[in-house]
Amino acid sequence: MAEQDVVVRGHHVMSVRISEHPAEGFWRLDVSNPAAHRATMTTTVSEADGFLMHLINDAVGGQSSAWRGLAEWGQDHLSRPVPGFRLAPAG
Repeated sequence: MAEQDVVVRGHHVMSVRISEHPAEGFWRLDVSNPAAHRATMTTTVSEADGFLMHLINDAVGGQSSAWRGLAEWGQDHLSRPVPGFRLAPAG
């Protein structure tokens, strides 16, 4: 598992957590805004999911731009939920 707090768009801090579930063959991505005590954007990502999988691989590899990309993606989806993605209760 990898986790990092990321400053996006100048002043928002988003918490990004990546975990791998090798037995099931997917990765889990959680993005939240801890300061706002808002819900968490949660999705699962498979190796076939090009865009997010590329960012996850780069983030786990230590690239700060990939962490920022995941944080911005989550922040955008927290403000406008997309069908098929689940908002988990905070806590």
